[in-house]
Amino acid sequence: MKNSFSLTVGVFVILMSAAMPLVGCAEEEEEVSPPTGLLSEATMVRGVDDGSRPVNPTGVFSTDAEGFFCSFKLTDAPPDTEIKAEWVYVGGEAEAQTGKNYTIEVLSAIAEGTCYTHVVMPLPPIPDYEWPRGDYRVILYV
Repeated sequence: MKNSFSLTVGVFVILMSAAMPLVGCAEEEEEVSPPTGLLSEATMVRGVDDGSRPVNPTGVFSTDAEGFFCSFKLTDAPPDTEIKAEWVYVGGEAEAQTGKNYTIEVLSAIAEGTCYTHVVMPLPPIPDYEWPRGDYRVILYV
């Protein structure tokens, strides 16, 4: 029986489209509105299909999982929309070495339009490496 651990998913979406005017540089206050792009249907999965749609949703992965996948739907994102995924080790058996809420990696990509897409945190290419047991989180930003 393989060891397993839970993966906690927190999804936070931050939307910004225009810079706020500098204090004292504009006579009238400019209105700032968010872009129409939106993330939805964020799902932790064992893999994704050819269209990045979720396959085998789960919240628990084995310690030798090839990677953690998060599939989500992007809707009406304008050109050059930046998406960031922050992978965090919340805590568990490696907490003495990493501390709590350790950021493993931050990945970013540019996207646009309406489609499913995904981010993945792959198993490091270290012989016999296993994920430390504990709780993990991915935070998505637009």
